[in-house]
Amino acid sequence: MKKILFSAFFSLIMGAGSAQSLKKYEAPHAMNPLLPGYFADPTIKKIGDTYYIYATTDGNGWGAGPSQAWTSTDFKNWTIQPMNWPNTHWYWAPDMTKGYDGRYYLYYSQPVEIFGAVSDTPVGPWTSLVDNGKSIIPNYMIPGVITLDGQTFTDRDGKIYMYWGTWGIYPDHGCAVGLMGQDMKSFEKIELIPNTVAKDFFEAPFMFERNGIYYMMYSSGHCEDHTYRVQYVKSTVGPMGPFEYPADNPILVTNDDGTIHGPGHHSVLEEGGRYYIVYHRHNNPHSGGGFHRQIAVDELFFTPEGDIQKVVPTHEGIADLIKQKSYPEDRAFGKPVVVSSFYNEDFRASFLVDDNNGTLWRAKDNHQPAWLMIDLEKITDVQTVAIQFEYPTYAYQYRIETSTDAKNWTPYDDQSNNNRWASPVLSHGNVAARYVRLHILNTQLAGLPRGVWNIKVYDKPLMEETVWSAPQNMAPNEKTFGSLIHLDALDYREGERITTIQNKGLLKGSLDSEKPVYVKNYQGKKAFFLNGSASLRSTFTVPQSLAGNSPYTVSMWINNPNIDRFENVVAWSKGNQDISKAIFGYGTDAQRGAVIHGAWPDMGFKTLPLADHWHHIIISFDGYMERIYVDGQLQREENRMLFVNPADYFVVGASDLLDQHFSGYLADFKVANVDLSATLIKEKETFYHAENMFFAIQTDDLAIGKINKVRNQGSSQHHDIVVYGEVLLQGNRTALKMGELKDSALSSIIVQPSYTLAFDWFDGQAWNHGLAICDQGKTLFYKNGKQDQVKQMNRLLRIKNDQFELKHAVHFFNAYPEKFSLDQMHENYQTWKAKSAADLNNYVPVTAVNPYWINDNNIFVQIHGDRSDLLYLFSTGQYDTGWIQEPYHLFDRAHVGKTISIFAKDEFGNVSKALVVDIPKSKPLLIAPSVTQTFDLGQKEIPYWDGCQVGTYPDSTQVRISGVDGQWTLGSKHTKWGDAKLLPPFVYRELEGDFTIQVHVKDVAGLAEKSRTSSEAGIMIQAGEQFNSYINNTVLTGWNLGNLARSIGYQTHQEGNNGTGLQFFPYIQIQKIDDYFFLRSSQDGITWIDLPNTPFLRSDWKGQKLRVGLYQIATNNQEGYGLFEHVKIWQ
Repeated sequence: MKKILFSAFFSLIMGAGSAQSLKKYEAPHAMNPLLPGYFADPTIKKIGDTYYIYATTDGNGWGAGPSQAWTSTDFKNWTIQPMNWPNTHWYWAPDMTKGYDGRYYLYYSQPVEIFGAVSDTPVGPWTSLVDNGKSIIPNYMIPGVITLDGQTFTDRDGKIYMYWGTWGIYPDHGCAVGLMGQDMKSFEKIELIPNTVAKDFFEAPFMFERNGIYYMMYSSGHCEDHTYRVQYVKSTVGPMGPFEYPADNPILVTNDDGTIHGPGHHSVLEEGGRYYIVYHRHNNPHSGGGFHRQIAVDELFFTPEGDIQKVVPTHEGIADLIKQKSYPEDRAFGKPVVVSSFYNEDFRASFLVDDNNGTLWRAKDNHQPAWLMIDLEKITDVQTVAIQFEYPTYAYQYRIETSTDAKNWTPYDDQSNNNRWASPVLSHGNVAARYVRLHILNTQLAGLPRGVWNIKVYDKPLMEETVWSAPQNMAPNEKTFGSLIHLDALDYREGERITTIQNKGLLKGSLDSEKPVYVKNYQGKKAFFLNGSASLRSTFTVPQSLAGNSPYTVSMWINNPNIDRFENVVAWSKGNQDISKAIFGYGTDAQRGAVIHGAWPDMGFKTLPLADHWHHIIISFDGYMERIYVDGQLQREENRMLFVNPADYFVVGASDLLDQHFSGYLADFKVANVDLSATLIKEKETFYHAENMFFAIQTDDLAIGKINKVRNQGSSQHHDIVVYGEVLLQGNRTALKMGELKDSALSSIIVQPSYTLAFDWFDGQAWNHGLAICDQGKTLFYKNGKQDQVKQMNRLLRIKNDQFELKHAVHFFNAYPEKFSLDQMHENYQTWKAKSAADLNNYVPVTAVNPYWINDNNIFVQIHGDRSDLLYLFSTGQYDTGWIQEPYHLFDRAHVGKTISIFAKDEFGNVSKALVVDIPKSKPLLIAPSVTQTFDLGQKEIPYWDGCQVGTYPDSTQVRISGVDGQWTLGSKHTKWGDAKLLPPFVYRELEGDFTIQVHVKDVAGLAEKSRTSSEAGIMIQAGEQFNSYINNTVLTGWNLGNLARSIGYQTHQEGNNGTGLQFFPYIQIQKIDDYFFLRSSQDGITWIDLPNTPFLRSDWKGQKLRVGLYQIATNNQEGYGLFEHVKIWQ
C-alpha cells in the first residue's frame, strides 16, 4: 500500500506539468530569452569568435550587482564570467568598448553618475579610470541631462562617442552626446539632443550606423510596466546630428498578449550585414515591480529609405545566429521528472528539461531543502550534469546523486558546502545510471527560491569547467520553523501595568518596554493596550530565517479605536534600502498603511478594517506571494521578491526607528517564519465565541459631557447601549451619571436563573466596589470584598421590569450571565483595586508654557509632559479637547473664555486634580508687509525683509524673487541645498526670541495642471548663514507628500508629511517657543493641525539669531515656483 501511494503521489507531481497545453513562451527549445537568469540593459559585443553580453544584474530589487559578463562562442550556450570591478552598491547599464589605445573600457552607472575602468581583456581585471572611485560623468555635466545609461559608439573614422541620459522627459531636457578624448574619460565636446527632437526620450540611448545613416535609439515609458518601448531618431550628417524623428515610432512595444512585456533598453548586433536588437523584457509570469527582466534578441529590418521597421518580437529568437558546433546531446531533454514539490503550474517540473530559458521549476517552499529526479528512461552514461540555477549570481549548496533503480543512490557530486556562484554549474563524472537526482540544500540569500531553469545530462564529457566566483557569505542553515513570537493577553490579569511580556513562541525570552503597557478589557476581550508612546523590544535577536526573501506570517487580533495614517505594530528590519524593510501595521495610508518594505512592494489595505472593532489581520508571505487577510477574507495579494535586512531585535508597537507608534489593543499576536495563514484563519470562530460575551459599561475612555449612547465593552460584536446621561469627574475618576437603564443585552442576562452584577459608585467620600450574586432567585451582595446586606444594594440600584435605576454615578457597570465563584469574586475585586490604585489623587499638571496668544486668533498652552502614561484634557468651560496625548493645545479664540482647566488621566480612568490657568489679554506684535511696496530681484533694497539669499549663479538657476501687492513669488530651476553656487531663493527677517510666522501658499508649480512636482515652496528657518541647518514647513506635491515638515542639522534629519499631495493644506505656520518649533497646516487659516513628527527640538539653536522667511527650491532641474500671500510674523 505504501508503494502504491508513493507512486500515485509522484504521478501527480509529474502529470501536473505534462498534461497541459503550453503557452507560446513555454515551448521547448525556445531561444528567447537568451540567458538563464534575470538581467537587464544589455550591451552586446562580438570580439573575435566570442560574443559578450554586459548587463545589469536584475532580480535583486535594485540592480545591486555583482558585476559580471556572459560569453558564448555559439550564441546558444552562455557562461557567466565574474568580474572584479565594480564592487559598488549599484551596477547599472554597463557598456564595454575598445578604446583608442586598443584596450578595453567598461562603463557603468550608479544613480546619476557614470564610472569607467580599463583592462587588457574584455572581462577584466579592471582598473578604475579615476582615483578614489570617482565618476567620470557627474550629474548634469551639461544642463538638461540627468546622468545615467552611458553607451559608446565608434564611428567609421575611429572617433568614439558616448551617449547618456535618463528622465529626459522634463522640459529643456534630453540626451547628451559627447566626443570622447583620447583618455576615454574626458570629452572634446558635448551637445544636447533635446526631447523636442528625440520625442518622449526617457533613457537608454544607443547609436549605430548603417549605410551612412546614424540611428540614435532610446527607450521611453516606464521600465517597470508595459509602457516601456523603443523609439529612435536618425541623422545623415553624423553621430551628433542634427536628427529627425521618423513617423513610424515606436518600433518595439509590448505585444498583444502581454507575454513580451515592457521591451527596451537595448543594444544592436551587426552580423553578416544583418542587424539584431538585443533588449530586455519582463519575465513570464511577470514578477512584481518589473525588476525580473530577461534578455532577448530579434531582427531589425529597414525600409528602402533607411527607416527602421517595427520589430516583431518573438519567443523563438534567431536560429540563424546559432553556430553549429560539436556539442553532445542532452539526454535529459523531455524526460520524465519527479520533484519534491512545485509552487504552481507556472513552475512545474517539466520545465526543467525543456531547454527554455523563459521557463523554470520552483519548489513550493523557499526555506527548506528541495529535490528533483530525472528519469532518463534507460541506463545511460552520465559524464556531465549541467545546472542553471534560477539566480546565477547567488551561491547554491547542492548534492547530485545517481541510481539505476531510484532506490539505491550513489553520490555524484557533493557541493553541500559550496559558497560560490556560477552558471552553468558543471559536474563531471563517469557513471552508468538511469536516474539523476539533485538536492538543493541551502542558498546564499535566505529564502532564495529553490529554482532551476534547466538541468542537462550528457553521456559525453563537456570539455568545459565551471567558472566560479569568489567565495560568498552563505546564509545559515536554519532548522527552527514555526511561531517564533506569541504574545497572549489571557496570561495576564486585567488592570495590570506591565513592562515585560513573556514570549510563548519558539524563541522564548520576552519583549520589554520602558513605558507601561496596560492589560484591559475592551469590547469583551482581554488585551494589551499600547497608548501610542509605548513600544516593546525583544530580548532575543531576529533569526536569519526572517532575512532576505524568507517566508513569514504576522497574525494579530487587533482593535484600533482611532486609526492614524501610519500605526506600526511590528518591525524586524534595519536600514533604508528599498525592499529591505519588514514593518507591518494598521494605518490608513493607501500605499503603506499595512506593509512597508521600502518602495514599490509597500501595501495598504484594499478596504481599511473598521476602526474600533476587533479584527483578525494576517499578513503572510510564502516566498513568492504576499497576502493580506482581514477576518478570514483575502484582501490583497501581490507577487514580490524581498531582501529583508534583519535588525538586532523585534519591535512591537512602533517602526524600526521607534516612531509611528501603534495606539490600540492587541489580544493575541504571533510572528512566524513560515506561512501559517491557512492554519491561523481557522482561529476566527474561537475568538468570537458567544459564550465569552457579557454586558459592560466602562467610562475609562469616555469624553466629558452629555452622552446618549455607549459601546457595550463586554462583547466583540458591536452593540450600542442607549443611555441618557453625563460623563463627570467624581472622586478623581471618570463617572457616568445615568437615569434609567434598559438594554436588550442586559435584559438577556438578568432573565437567566443565575447572573452576577459588578459595579462601583462614589458615595461623596470614596469609591466603592459592589458585587451582586443572583442565583435561583436569591441575591447576595458584597461591598468592597465583604458580604453586606442586600438592602444596602437596593439603596444603590433598583431593578424593575428589566429596567435599572442607578442612584449614583458609576465608573463601571457589568453584568455576567453566570454566578461568580468565590475565586471570581476575589479576582474581580482585586482587579478593581489594581485599576483604582493610581497616583493621581494628589497630582496636578504643571505648566511648561503659560497660555499666550501666538497670533491674533490662537492661544497656546503647554504643560510638562513628563508622564507618557497619561492623557490630557484642556477645557475652557465652553469647549474641551477630549482626552488627548499631546501635553499642549492651540485654541481658537472662539473657544476661549477667561481660564483654561487642565486634567490628566491614566488608562483606567483615574483623573488628576485640575490645573486652572488664566488667559492673558495682551496679544503679540504683528509684523506685516505693506501691500503697496513692490520688489524685483536686482533692486538694492528689499521691502519688509532683512535680506534675500540666492546662489552665485542666479541666471543659470533662473532664480526669481518678486513682490507685488502683498504677494511674493519665488521661483528657480535646479537649485540645491548646501551648494553656494546653486542655493534656492530665500527671503527672510532676522529674529531673536520667540515668534510665529504664517502664510498662505496660494499657488505652486503643477497645481493648475494637477501634476505633482519636486518643487518645494514654504517657510524656512535657517541658523544664520549655515546653509545646512534649517527647518522647513513646506508644500511638496511630488511623491504625494503634500505638507512636509523637515528639520536638518548636524546629526539631525527629521521629517513628516500628511500625504495630501495636490490637496495640500494651503495655510502653513511655524511657532517658536524656547527651543521648540511647532509646525502646522490649515485649510482655512483658522483651525490648525500639527504636522506629523513635530514639534522639532533644536537645542543647537539656543540663543541664536535666526533667519525666518519664505523659500522655494527645485532640485531636479525642473522649473518651479511658489506664490505666497498674507505673510504675517508675530513677536
